[in-house]
Amino acid sequence: MRPLTDALERAGVRQGMTAAAGVALSTGFPDLDRCLEGGGWPAGTLIELRATRVGIGEMGLLLPFLSAVSRSGRLLWVAPPYKPCALTLTARHVTLDHLVVVRPRTHKEALWTVSEGLLSPAVGAVVTWFTDLREREFRALQRQAAEGGQWGFCFLPRDHAAQPARLRLILEPVPRGVRVIFARQAGRPAGPLTVTI
Repeated sequence: MRPLTDALERAGVRQGMTAAAGVALSTGFPDLDRCLEGGGWPAGTLIELRATRVGIGEMGLLLPFLSAVSRSGRLLWVAPPYKPCALTLTARHVTLDHLVVVRPRTHKEALWTVSEGLLSPAVGAVVTWFTDLREREFRALQRQAAEGGQWGFCFLPRDHAAQPARLRLILEPVPRGVRVIFARQAGRPAGPLTVTI
């Protein structure tokens, strides 16, 4: 048993909702679901998200999905750039008791935490923020997401070197929403889409 799983179990965390690769769960936005292969966020995948800047409403894109996962599984947030707002999360029906926020001191600790989360049956979805990530590191995390069957979301700066992601989305602010640009989607091309949040 892995150390993160031990810690989560000591804290009373139960097994999360893992899924086989190829399974998708609705994003909560029907137009976005229609554009995604499988009709939602794919399990067993590390999804690369590139926001033009932090705080454009990018988390609003994930909150309906995270709300659904948090009902029966744990959410692991690694190195968020800001303190999660309990009022916002509660208003969006995210189960706060199922949210674990980790603030690693080093890049190595962040990689370890994300890796363990992606492999842990106690975690349903991992959301992480990196300012820098090497291709080999991304590939390793991608393999662990596939092995663990987890949903993984990796925020990176817009101008960061491209990673070998199956799904890469560029997020831009628009009035009352976020514009989603499909920069890469294996097997199914799609154009820009505005999601009202």
